[in-house]
Amino acid sequence: MTLVDQNPAPADAPEPAPASSAVPRAKGNPWLPTPRGVWLVTGIELRRRRPSTKGWIFYGLLLALIIAVGVLLAVVSGEDMTSTPMEMVLVLVLGAGMLIAPSLAATSVNGDSSEGVLAPLQMTRLTAGDLAIGKLLASWLIAVVVLLTMTPFLVYAFARSGWHWGELVTVIGVILLVVLTSTAIGLAWSSLAARAVASVSLAHLTTGALLLGTLLVFIFTQPLVSETVTDTSRSVDYEALTDEQRVAYENWDWSEVDPATLPCVEGQSDWSYGVPHTERTAWLLLANPVVLIGESSPIISYDTWEQDGRAAPGMFAQMHSWVSDMRIGPSEADLAGQRYDECAMLVADANGQAYDDGWQEQQSTASVYPRAPWIGLGVEAVLLVGSVWIVIARLRVPYKKLRQGTRVA
Repeated sequence: MTLVDQNPAPADAPEPAPASSAVPRAKGNPWLPTPRGVWLVTGIELRRRRPSTKGWIFYGLLLALIIAVGVLLAVVSGEDMTSTPMEMVLVLVLGAGMLIAPSLAATSVNGDSSEGVLAPLQMTRLTAGDLAIGKLLASWLIAVVVLLTMTPFLVYAFARSGWHWGELVTVIGVILLVVLTSTAIGLAWSSLAARAVASVSLAHLTTGALLLGTLLVFIFTQPLVSETVTDTSRSVDYEALTDEQRVAYENWDWSEVDPATLPCVEGQSDWSYGVPHTERTAWLLLANPVVLIGESSPIISYDTWEQDGRAAPGMFAQMHSWVSDMRIGPSEADLAGQRYDECAMLVADANGQAYDDGWQEQQSTASVYPRAPWIGLGVEAVLLVGSVWIVIARLRVPYKKLRQGTRVA
């Protein structure tokens, strides 16, 4: 018996498409942070990560050390205006913030994952951005608490510093930004490394690379940007001196001999050496967080600080002068090999004048050279945004690939 289709398909009808066996791609949970979600996660993190008894003892000793150093500096600095106590306290606050906050953040993600706490939060309506920003702010607020603890001493040190309120607020804001970036770096390593020990170590290594690595790279790359010059310094031609001139020269007695008549020779030693073009690599210094603090501080002139009502140039002013000298680069005299002029020095000494080798003028120019915090701020912003992006990407579910030994719930 033959079965006949009662409703045959038309000859020109298209063939039905084969059923697709592909699994639709999971898009993951939302990532955009929300104010309510960030506030909720921040509160949860602050309550969960309250210091233990040992932690309170450590923080107490650290604050006591900062206060003791500040008081000691205030006592030994005398009654004159000085910015050194305030600058030292700001550096200590920066160091404490870059030590404490990244250490807490570096155990935030992988610590919650190993304890089985992270997965339940990811299954709620909290977005990946809520979790990332909330954890970041919770660790960063610890550094803010350290700074608030030092407020009374900062006010006292500020009154003697000769700074303006706006200048102090600017420097404090930059310090908080640097600490926030270091915290984000620690949080990023926590999302990448499976073990807390590894993430803490990597966070501190990254911070150390920013603090010391930039300086070391700047120093070690100087031979690569150096220009070889031949010494053209002027000096007395000792062999051509008469007996009377030789006695006067050896005793520096110009009562009978005019030093201007001494025979001089240029480039006698025929010595070649390298002069580094530091202006080509000075950006490495500007990327350093501590140099960034110095470049954000007020400019204090070495010549007019008293007339300006300022304290004598302190640590930040000297740092700015040195960095500016590197940004300016070698002078024409340096590139010509003119290191010193002994003949001009002897004439100035005989006339009772100070010998000017140009260094004082160069130092004065460097002290008022325009500040350049923008490279450092740009580096901090890129690291901050990049670290937060990494954390958000690692917190989105479902996971595409899990690290070996990772606990989800």
